[in-house]
Amino acid sequence: MRRWVAALAGVLVLALTGCADLPRGVDGDLTDRWPAPPAAQQFRPAAAQCHPDLVDEGSMEDYSPVPCAGPHLAETVALADLPDLAAAEREGRAFRECSKRVGAFLGGDWRTGWLVLQPVLPSPEAWTGGARWFRCDLVETSPVDGELVRRSGSLKGALQGAGKVRMTCADPSVAGERVTAMRPVSCAGKHTAEFAGVFESKRASAAELTAGEMEKGCHRTIAKFTGIPDNSSVRNRVGWLGFPPDDASWKRGDRAIRCFLWLNGERMTGTYKNAGPRKLKIHYVYR
Repeated sequence: MRRWVAALAGVLVLALTGCADLPRGVDGDLTDRWPAPPAAQQFRPAAAQCHPDLVDEGSMEDYSPVPCAGPHLAETVALADLPDLAAAEREGRAFRECSKRVGAFLGGDWRTGWLVLQPVLPSPEAWTGGARWFRCDLVETSPVDGELVRRSGSLKGALQGAGKVRMTCADPSVAGERVTAMRPVSCAGKHTAEFAGVFESKRASAAELTAGEMEKGCHRTIAKFTGIPDNSSVRNRVGWLGFPPDDASWKRGDRAIRCFLWLNGERMTGTYKNAGPRKLKIHYVYR
């Protein structure tokens, strides 16, 4: 057997070196008519797609978009690429980029809606393989209990006008110092709270956010919204409700506290935007 293998090897060497006669029609060139293999294609998701679940990582294996017209949880509204960053920097960078990109799609600042913004990054294996894309996924949340909403239809333009996704007026359920539910209602009717805007905390973690910081930030936000003086009299004119992001949202980069004007349960009718000090008189006394 060894001699037979050796003999074959010898023939192969002769054939490759051109020292043996070739059969008719064989030119000895082993590669001139072989097509080159196609270049490897890196998986890349598409924008304007909806998904049955909310995820923070994506790969070709678990990519299964569904029609936005039917029931879904998340909607990809933008797609872009990241530079070559360390793992600890990727989500924060993607979140900041997504925050800039989704406003045009929604018709307003996503933080002014009952929404969660989730950047979706390639899986670690896909990143190692060269994937640098990131998705910007949006999910509607329920103001009543904060649960994610499985909806039908796109969120495009959802923050234009007075759609149900946009934060406007509400009737909150308040127990002590806790808000247990927010029930959106028309501002034209009677209500006890009205969305005034957001302010951003500089704290590194949600645990560091204090009630004093929230009060100061919401007072400033409400003063600007209602047109009352931004001074020490604010706390004698209005109350406030503040909603910070949860820990997971804070870690990915959402530091916006949503502030609502609240008159300690008093009924309001119509919007209080630019109501001014004549409508919002000093009538709360702190001892």
